[in-house]
Amino acid sequence: MKIWPAVPVIFFAASAWAGPMMPPGRSPESGFAGVWRIIGARSAPWVKPRKLTKDDAPLLEYAVDFEDNVVKGPAALACKGAKFSSGVTYRDELFGGRLAGNDSGARALNLSQPSTYRVFCGAAVRDYYIDDKADMVMAEGDVIYTFERPTGMDPEQYKAGFSGPSIECTKAKTTAEQLICSDAALSASDRHLGADWRRLKASVSGESFATFQSAQRAWIAYATKTCGADVPMPDTAGERSPITDCLNTEYGDRAHLLESAKAQKSGALLLEPRMRFRTRAEPATEESNIYPLMSGEPGAAAFNAFVSKTLKLDRWRMDDKSVFRYGDDVSDMKLHAQRFYSVERFDGRIVGLVIDTSDFVGGHGEEYGSFAINWDLAKSRPLSFDDMFVKGSDWKRFATKFCLDDLRRQTTRDDKAADLDISDVEKQLSDVGSWIWRKSGATVMFTVVMNSGMPEEGYNVDIPYAALKPYMKPDAPVL
Repeated sequence: MKIWPAVPVIFFAASAWAGPMMPPGRSPESGFAGVWRIIGARSAPWVKPRKLTKDDAPLLEYAVDFEDNVVKGPAALACKGAKFSSGVTYRDELFGGRLAGNDSGARALNLSQPSTYRVFCGAAVRDYYIDDKADMVMAEGDVIYTFERPTGMDPEQYKAGFSGPSIECTKAKTTAEQLICSDAALSASDRHLGADWRRLKASVSGESFATFQSAQRAWIAYATKTCGADVPMPDTAGERSPITDCLNTEYGDRAHLLESAKAQKSGALLLEPRMRFRTRAEPATEESNIYPLMSGEPGAAAFNAFVSKTLKLDRWRMDDKSVFRYGDDVSDMKLHAQRFYSVERFDGRIVGLVIDTSDFVGGHGEEYGSFAINWDLAKSRPLSFDDMFVKGSDWKRFATKFCLDDLRRQTTRDDKAADLDISDVEKQLSDVGSWIWRKSGATVMFTVVMNSGMPEEGYNVDIPYAALKPYMKPDAPVL
């Protein structure tokens, strides 16, 4: 539970104000009602200016919701049984008269003759002023907070409570940092990314985390530059909007990329992620590659060598002309190549991984790919069909029929007609990279061509070992 520091709060009796105010009622006016975010904090003009810290401004980055008879938000502002009024406050009466005669202080706060929204909470009265920029300000002790209607997402979907990013906004200096603090959706994306980052740091070794740190620094510099956030803060919302939208996409994609990265242990073995990052200026391209590294016993070296060879870690995918195949035709686009993995089995006998790629290389949209790596720890080599199935058995015909029937059921259930070709299904399941050998059964991954001009889609078919057992070797390592 958040413990709010003891700071003086400026409350005034209603009779202290000379400006005309409406009688109190249970409902806030439409211009006041709903969610506001606290996006700024500064020293009040009546005290000596100082640089605020997070402890000085504990309300910063919270969202407050003004509703019928209630104010929802941090404890210092929350109120049950609230009543609301509105009117105009004259300049010399602002903040209980603490700006009387201080024209420069009023100008610094953009308060010429502001509309006032007043909240009654029992015997306490608090005033919120609409400034010349249509933002809202209020005093908490000697700190002036600035409120803004949420931007970057539907305010109706925004709730009261902490709404800020993972960074400390009192220290925000760059345009990118200031936009992250001020935009609701971008704050949420950064908060998600920060949570992934903390979980990753707690999971992996120092050596692995250092690779993520190096990649992250390079990514931040790249995203800041390519989104146009390496310039002074633009004056208008229209100029800020494309920068914010670009950063929001970058931060959301980055959080999604990192969310599954974690270390896993099985006995003495440790399987953990490592990351590398590279960019290219023309055309603007970023490559993020998360790959597995094993440690704990001599057999780990063979696994690491196989992964390095299979993933071609001696080169970069952005240099692969079969992937980035459009040449100069994409010079005005922002391209990316992402590769990551998930651990499907790791039990001391089998290491089962799915390697995923998500690329934008030009063309009409994102391109996705997946394949499996199944590693026999006892023999220090990848699994083959010969390790699983009795030679001469008709496992392929059985698996083809099983998968065809299941794919038809899945596509019918999804109300999508699939162009299922028996030879194509057989070809895909004949690829050892399509199979994931789990503890209870095998999963076969398919790319299915859809009818009616729909794009290819991925489907998985689960085959229990009970169904496959008549075709499998009794000593198959996966059983």
